[in-house]
Amino acid sequence: MTEKQLLKQSESTFAPPETKNSERGSKVTIWVLVALFTAVMGSSVPAGYSLGVINTPQEIIRSWLRVTVHQRYGVTLTASEEVSLWAVIVTLYVVGAIIGAPAGATVADRIGRRMALLFNHLLLMATALVMALCKGAGSVEMLFIGRFTAGLCSGLSTSLVPLYLSEVAPASWKGVMGVTFPMGMCIGVLVSQIMGMDSILGTVDHWNYLLAAYAVFVAMALLLHPALPESPAYCYINARDEVRGRRELRRLSGKDDKFIEAEETALKVMAGMKNKAQDESSGWTFSQMIMNPKYRMSLAIAMIFNAGQQFSGINAVFFYSTLIFRSAGLDIQQSQGASIGAGVINCIMALAAAPLIKYCRRRVLLMTSIVLCIVCQIGLMISLQLISVYHSASFVAIGALMAYVLFYGMGLGPIPFMIATELFPSGPRSVGISIGSTSNWLSNLIVGLTFPLLQVQFGELSFSFFIASSILLFIFVLRFLPETLGKDESPSPPSSFEFIIDSDSLEAPPSDVLKNMI
Repeated sequence: MTEKQLLKQSESTFAPPETKNSERGSKVTIWVLVALFTAVMGSSVPAGYSLGVINTPQEIIRSWLRVTVHQRYGVTLTASEEVSLWAVIVTLYVVGAIIGAPAGATVADRIGRRMALLFNHLLLMATALVMALCKGAGSVEMLFIGRFTAGLCSGLSTSLVPLYLSEVAPASWKGVMGVTFPMGMCIGVLVSQIMGMDSILGTVDHWNYLLAAYAVFVAMALLLHPALPESPAYCYINARDEVRGRRELRRLSGKDDKFIEAEETALKVMAGMKNKAQDESSGWTFSQMIMNPKYRMSLAIAMIFNAGQQFSGINAVFFYSTLIFRSAGLDIQQSQGASIGAGVINCIMALAAAPLIKYCRRRVLLMTSIVLCIVCQIGLMISLQLISVYHSASFVAIGALMAYVLFYGMGLGPIPFMIATELFPSGPRSVGISIGSTSNWLSNLIVGLTFPLLQVQFGELSFSFFIASSILLFIFVLRFLPETLGKDESPSPPSSFEFIIDSDSLEAPPSDVLKNMI
């Protein structure tokens, strides 16, 4: 079989089957766990915390804004001006994330995955300091800056964490590592709900410390950062530092010399191919990927899945959670406890997503999750309309809400975050993940701006828009999503996506790599 025939065969199979080398490299070493803990604690958890922390102390912060603006500028805010000022604070976070998500690819490729995480962690610490001091300084501007940079760091995290963990993890664990980012976000949101209770930090005197409390997680990550391994793929393909790449391979893979040698050989092949393809490893852009038919559909899937996740109605469900719990007869404290209960369910499903992703087909998981979420939203929409007539409908609504959170966490929540790690090879993977993350945050902004208008105009029937969006997403998954379980793109052997230039201009890869591909 000639090399050109081999490449043609590899393209027709989307990705190579797992090999004995990848099976031998499935061991999770202590350094992989260090990378996992550092990335999740230092980036994912703070991203979720910053996303959820602003809701609970909303009235307290708005009261502080009224007093501070009057004292500093002599301006008495009207009700509409106060709402607009609060909308700016909320929107600045998402705008920062929209900027940070695409920047993650550039930062990771320029300074390395390890240093990019350090940059993100240090920026998070500086942000926490700004928000902790804004109340004492009486500065609305400091709160603005803090929320914007918190969003910027969250956007960087959505790109950096899945990219880094997918490159340091064993081949059979790449999908699992992809869902650790939403897992960390769920934990962060839950912690923010707990810390925001009136009995902890959700008070007039301590709300500024509440906004900055995620710094504890970042500090733990910074302590481990000196031991953090660099991505071998970055060392070989981007930095072209083979000595360091081999050292990191040995740290991450253990003492299996045969596996390390096979991985190193394959990485050298990929690095050499990219060098001859006009240095593509450091030059991938959105326009290049759109123009390249090999990546066009993968790019569309990453963008549509992330947008579909936001348009599935998760924000609408949590928006009505307090109303649902109060309608069931719970007081404010009990409603907060019930909301925390929903957050616990969300975290449990995020943890359960790891084995589900490792062993279950992505198409089945995602389509099952979408269908069940649609059923729960229909039940929630009907029960909300009947609450004023039948008191028992509030308990049906609670059941539908909890079930929605459960089913959302099994597929619709985690899969959009990790699917890009399996669709894109090492070269353009960072850009593919960043574009998907940007789509997610941009859709978050659109839903955040339009949902209040829909809710005022249509009330509970606003769920119908999200139900329609979920149906369209189901059709797209059914029609276009390839099954990626067991089709890992790993350095050993190279996937068909890596062969993007004329093979006649290249030296033939070593025979052991070709045998693995056959």
